[in-house]
Amino acid sequence: MKRVIIFIEKCKLHLKCGVYEEERKLGVEVEIDIKVQADEFVDYEQLYGILTETTTEKFTYLEQFSERIVEKIRKMWNTEKIEVSISKRSLPFQNSMKAAGIITIWEK
Repeated sequence: MKRVIIFIEKCKLHLKCGVYEEERKLGVEVEIDIKVQADEFVDYEQLYGILTETTTEKFTYLEQFSERIVEKIRKMWNTEKIEVSISKRSLPFQNSMKAAGIITIWEK
């Protein structure tokens, strides 16, 4: 049995997500890497659609956004593993970081 990993890398999107009300209202720039491991065909255009569609919702935490993406992918395809990496590029406080973020890994 062969497995395929479908991925989208360095996808820049605007997301209404954050602890601060301004972040949920105005939004923040995020960069997303996603890998989906499956035994069946996964259309990366549809995968991209899931990402962009989910950015229309509001979230307090990146983890909530990531979990929502995983949930939608699992409903659409029979996957073995999903890895979502989200970097927040604009942070609401003075810093010297390029980005901060999370990595979510779901496995069957």
